[in-house]
Amino acid sequence: MRKILYVITQGEWGGAQRYVFDLATNLGQNFDITIAVGEPAGRLDLQNKLQSWDMKRETNNISIVPLKYLIRSISPFHDTKAVFELAKLYKKIKPDIIHLNSSKAGLLGSLAKLLIINYSSLIIYTVHGWVFNEPTRKIGKIFYRFLEKLTARWKDKIIVLSPQDLLTGKQIGIPEKKLVEIPLGIEVPKFLIKEEARRFLDPRLRGDDIMVGTIANLYLTKGLDILIEAVNLLKRDPSAHPPAGGFSRNDDVKFVVIGEGKERGRLENLIKKYKLENTVFLIGALDDAAQYLPAFDLFILPSRKEGLPYTLLEAMARGTPIIATNIGGVPSLINDGESGLLVESENSQQLADAILWAINNREETKKRAVRASEIVKLLTLEKMINLTKTTYFSHPPEES
Repeated sequence: MRKILYVITQGEWGGAQRYVFDLATNLGQNFDITIAVGEPAGRLDLQNKLQSWDMKRETNNISIVPLKYLIRSISPFHDTKAVFELAKLYKKIKPDIIHLNSSKAGLLGSLAKLLIINYSSLIIYTVHGWVFNEPTRKIGKIFYRFLEKLTARWKDKIIVLSPQDLLTGKQIGIPEKKLVEIPLGIEVPKFLIKEEARRFLDPRLRGDDIMVGTIANLYLTKGLDILIEAVNLLKRDPSAHPPAGGFSRNDDVKFVVIGEGKERGRLENLIKKYKLENTVFLIGALDDAAQYLPAFDLFILPSRKEGLPYTLLEAMARGTPIIATNIGGVPSLINDGESGLLVESENSQQLADAILWAINNREETKKRAVRASEIVKLLTLEKMINLTKTTYFSHPPEES
């Protein structure tokens, strides 16, 4: 049986973790699969979900290996140790395919290949949004661009999730023959009914509230502070830059964030600063969060950096009207003015204006949501799995 090794920096649930889970669980009956997960002191969401999935099946070919030294933050000591740790793992299990996920795993996992003589495994790397697009200093962006270009030499194929990320890869100097675009695919989730979803999220949310929501880890890249700034603009002056017809029900609009992360304290302080405790609700992480999408009248994606987010696909599948930032692969899914609204990242006023417009033009936003639901029907999980398998087995390893 052919062997696949997936490497990912951390287990805390997010888009990259779901991607690995979907690939592994759909290929696990036909391949011998190992999933190596770093950040040992972090959350074990991916590992727990895999173990739960495993318990429901009589046979399974998936094993989980913890990585002691692979961590998310930059650490010369840990990073050097992680390269040797990965090389040792490669030698031990001798996988036919090594599939690296997330920027840190992609960089260190490809360097580990250099430590092995006569190495023939195929090295695949999936870009879940280019790391140099994250909010950081200019020198950091330049450094990460250099590293991505350099380590591309030791990767056989680089999977990108959108035409925008494909173009970026070419622009930084990665050979076109190494790049392959495979969009994410989903199975349409099972959704709760609207009243049930709202009642579960928070008892303070009334059935007649206008509910604006998002599903996102509380990370800086997700732009949730920009969303809170936009809410403050609406609360402070709901008629600022108003659309035709104005907006008179501001007190009945609630903003809900499903997710958890290191930014919680800063976001809570912003909410208190603007006296938004009865307007903005940080619900925390929930299992199968997409099932609560029917609670939302409007879905917001205020991110600073994205690849191709699962939550956006799920909101489209639900038929929930969408406002998103014009970044990463988002415009490959949402056509501004056709299937949703796009705003520039870091622009709280533009986001506030878009929210006002969407709430005051509900019939038009519903029409756009219907168009979005038709687009996402083409992005199936089966298609993503098949295209990935084709990439695995139609490209022999390249010589470095």
